[in-house]
Amino acid sequence: MTKDIPEIDDLLKGINDPEMALTDEHTETATTYQVEITKDFESANSDYWQSFLSYLETDTQEDKGERMICKLDRDLADSLDECNIHNRSRSDIVNAIVRTFFKTYLPQLAQYRRDNKSLFTNYKEAKA
Repeated sequence: MTKDIPEIDDLLKGINDPEMALTDEHTETATTYQVEITKDFESANSDYWQSFLSYLETDTQEDKGERMICKLDRDLADSLDECNIHNRSRSDIVNAIVRTFFKTYLPQLAQYRRDNKSLFTNYKEAKA
């Protein structure tokens, strides 16, 4: 087995080369662009976070019996259990997360909606 080790001259190529001078203008533009992306990302995240908190605070269902059972991966459940957000339960947090997701992506989710395959639907149509 041969190890392909580059020659030292190949590694040093471009160092102190007058043709490869970097300009401050390019660096400044890249930094400004990165700051804009970061601000947009933080703004979007802030909106999602505020929406999540809003759902978490308003989800004060007295009748928790209307909830369905949903199994989470263990790592997600453990991570949620480590969070203490307004002393809300894991189920409350999951509901707020899912409601925020639906609010944000409802148009995209609509295209994946399943047709109702219930036999009762066909019965109602035949009876009518």
